[in-house]
Amino acid sequence: MNRRNQSDHDRMVTAAARHLVAKGFQEVKADLPGFQQPDKIVWSGSGRGHIPDVTGWGSEFNLFEVETADSINDQHTADQWKLFAAFAGQHGAVFWVVVPVGAAAAAGQRLKDLGISAKVWEL
Repeated sequence: MNRRNQSDHDRMVTAAARHLVAKGFQEVKADLPGFQQPDKIVWSGSGRGHIPDVTGWGSEFNLFEVETADSINDQHTADQWKLFAAFAGQHGAVFWVVVPVGAAAAAGQRLKDLGISAKVWEL
């Protein structure tokens, strides 16, 4: 995916991963150089899937997908969110959508419109 704000996205991914490490999460992985890449989540039987931006173990497994204000309403974003929310629901994990400060309402509305359950973290 080619984002207009790729550098903002990458800074947020780094900040989220570092925050999890500081909070004592285990096996923190991030989809950026310098980190171990998270495992790809795939739709059963299709082989198609996506790699979350950040994953880590707290009291349960957590998946984080970082969005910039310009990516919240993309179709690619909807595809990722649907997959990650389904995975979280099936595996007792927690799915988080990470957005810039001020974008929580837009992310919450998009989640509602798509019928997806996720926690929203403004970073």
